[in-house]
Amino acid sequence: MRIAFIILITCLIPGIAAAQAPSSVFEIDCEAAARYSDRYRGEAVIVVHRGTVVCEHYVNSGPDDAWELASGTKSLTAAMAAAAVEDGLLTLDEPVADTLTEWQDDERLSQITIRQLLSLVSGIHVVQDRYVSYENAVRSHARNDPGTRFAYGPRPFAVFGEVMRRKLEAAGSDMSPADYFRSRVLIPINADVASWSHFEGDPLLSEGVEISPMHWARFGYLVARGGEIGGTRLLDAEATAAMFEQRYMRMYGMGWWIHHEGVEPRSRFRTARGGIAAAPANFPTVYAAAGSGDQRLFILPDYDLVVVRMTRGVRIHRELQGDVGFSGQLFLRALLPGIPSSSES
Repeated sequence: MRIAFIILITCLIPGIAAAQAPSSVFEIDCEAAARYSDRYRGEAVIVVHRGTVVCEHYVNSGPDDAWELASGTKSLTAAMAAAAVEDGLLTLDEPVADTLTEWQDDERLSQITIRQLLSLVSGIHVVQDRYVSYENAVRSHARNDPGTRFAYGPRPFAVFGEVMRRKLEAAGSDMSPADYFRSRVLIPINADVASWSHFEGDPLLSEGVEISPMHWARFGYLVARGGEIGGTRLLDAEATAAMFEQRYMRMYGMGWWIHHEGVEPRSRFRTARGGIAAAPANFPTVYAAAGSGDQRLFILPDYDLVVVRMTRGVRIHRELQGDVGFSGQLFLRALLPGIPSSSES
């Protein structure tokens, strides 16, 4: 199905008014995007424009089947922080040591802010354990000054989990960070996780969520709308915008990858973490939540689109020999054939 811009009828995102008249004309090729996704073991493609589902494609599943997000979970954790700001539990620029008082006597740890923690520039030593308990994470030490070095890994998110646990306890709540996020953010938008994995009793905030494609799309739409849906604000506006700020790193904000000014939304971000992989300078701005197994949630603000592409998850990914070859850039080019190619000015 090719749509040259979008007059579609069914609104499947609750609380959203019917689509408004577009400010610009562009073409969406749902069939081409689905074919590209299927070629690399894709299971689902959903495209939302202004609250209206305009593409919905499944292979051997349906909208309620849930798949593991892997590191796509980090986008949920950033939104958890934005909800906590809205609720007055914390601010992004407060020192983590205000809550983790055992950090107050350490020269570097005492300076780390929550924003730096979730932007992965805290300076703490990132041990590449796949799972980290909150207790273990709090015992981290800092190798670098905060704000000076990007280090990708689960430990900062486990530290944030302990911050949230103590904040909630101080507020008189016995909810876990995961339950807080579900009740405070997901359930109000008619979404929820199918499961949330724990390690040593702690909900994992760097991975561990299984969610259906439609529910991930609803979450993406909330973020794309700045944290407000149907006149109800669920996420602090400034904290939501901070997810996409390039304050410290060109390609990473706060829990989300940032692709613009020639940065390619690749399937694996290993290359982007080193020397940035260039795409044409006229490639549109893309914000991406990404997980192993080629799980993707794209927000394209220039087109007012939210795009979910899911596979059966990281378990299949690990069974493969090497990378399956999926490219976020080629997928989005298939979806939006009007994006200029590399040879066009």
